[in-house]
Amino acid sequence: MKRHLTLVVGLALCSPPAASIAFAQAPDQSQIDQLRQRIDLMQQQMLDELARLRQELAKTEAQAVARQLPAPPPPLPVGDAQAETFSRDRETVARVDNAVAVADRAFLSIPGTPARFKVDGYAKLDTIVDGKPAGNPDQFIPSSMPVGLSDALETASTTLHVRQTRLNLDFRSPTELGEFRTFAEIDFYGSGGPVDPRMRHFYGQVANVLIGQTWTTFTDVDAYPDTLDFAGPVGISLLRQAQLRYTHPLTSGQSLAFAIERPLTQAPILGTTGAAYNPAPDVVVRYRLDGSEGHVQAGAIARALGYRIGERNTAKLGAGFNVGAAWNLYGRDRLQAYVVSGSGIARYVDNLAGSNADLDLDDAATDVTPLGAFGGYVGYTHHWSSQLRSTATAGYTSINNTAGQLATAFHDSHYFSANVIWNPAGALNVGVEYLLGTHRIISGDDAHASRLQFSAKYDFFRKSVLTP
Repeated sequence: MKRHLTLVVGLALCSPPAASIAFAQAPDQSQIDQLRQRIDLMQQQMLDELARLRQELAKTEAQAVARQLPAPPPPLPVGDAQAETFSRDRETVARVDNAVAVADRAFLSIPGTPARFKVDGYAKLDTIVDGKPAGNPDQFIPSSMPVGLSDALETASTTLHVRQTRLNLDFRSPTELGEFRTFAEIDFYGSGGPVDPRMRHFYGQVANVLIGQTWTTFTDVDAYPDTLDFAGPVGISLLRQAQLRYTHPLTSGQSLAFAIERPLTQAPILGTTGAAYNPAPDVVVRYRLDGSEGHVQAGAIARALGYRIGERNTAKLGAGFNVGAAWNLYGRDRLQAYVVSGSGIARYVDNLAGSNADLDLDDAATDVTPLGAFGGYVGYTHHWSSQLRSTATAGYTSINNTAGQLATAFHDSHYFSANVIWNPAGALNVGVEYLLGTHRIISGDDAHASRLQFSAKYDFFRKSVLTP
């Protein structure tokens, strides 16, 4: 047994014969302990070396993958990247090649992978004071203003809510096809109550192919004015819906987008027992030009609007176009403008979206016809200092009514807002906004209301916009 022990020890230590001869006689306990210590030390050294080699291998593989994958997405052109808004909707937009709207340091790397992510959002408190009923208590929508109220019902009201508070996740992973972006966002405008969560966005985009729910391709989020009110001006399109979109980059900051999107015909026609249906998805084509001082975007939409009554069904074509733009002027001042027009497209004009004004009976009351819709606004943002800015916005929407509509049906609305926004420190922003609107119906009767809104918002963390 002693001889076998000597042989094993000599082989384990890979020592010369002299080392084994030293243990030719029966070793005492201290020699055995020393041998065990040497074995333990060698084992630890081997484990440390294996760990170092594994780390070196992982680093080498990551570098090899990085050399094979495309470069990180480019930032937005300087003109749009410098724009800052209270709602921060621009950061949710799916850009060409997944371009980023804020500095890359807002993203965190996922250890052991080339992917990165951002957890973001903000907490927002709105305090709203109405001198008399203004319709929707949580957002300023002139078409919801009640017409013909008695003096006894024209009472003042105040409300506080946090419904615009948002939480979003932004994941970006490099692939052989380009960067893959997955974006999800919720707010609290759900139908179940003042703090009921609602999904705003959930989409993925790679190689400029987008699948999921996000802003309709027909809108221009970069042309949204900087308002405290959630709804924004009349004429705007805040629609988010399921879609399949492909954006094709062109030269010199130009791009073309093609999309099929969720259809929804709105047509509760009076005097009939019929119902609307959706023969085909909505089809959108959009052109965009980005420049060093801003952008211009134009879109066109085609819709199949269906209506059936009894054994008869009718499909009508709805179509429209829009043009949006935002441009830097003096210093950081910025001009935003948007116009939309068409027939059977009321769902894409926010102040008209709830008016069920896509289809109605024609003037002879023998068939259905798409109703004409128009909307537009202009906004101007002025920076008083690096921490103080103001935006004034004016807008208008209207419907080309038919003889088949009730005298109480919507005809047109006017809108005006002005605000002051202050960034006193870090991620805290506060502001006050005055809003004024009108709602006129077919009969000529109208309603007007004003609102004063105070807002305080705290971002999850302070980000800086990209600079030249």
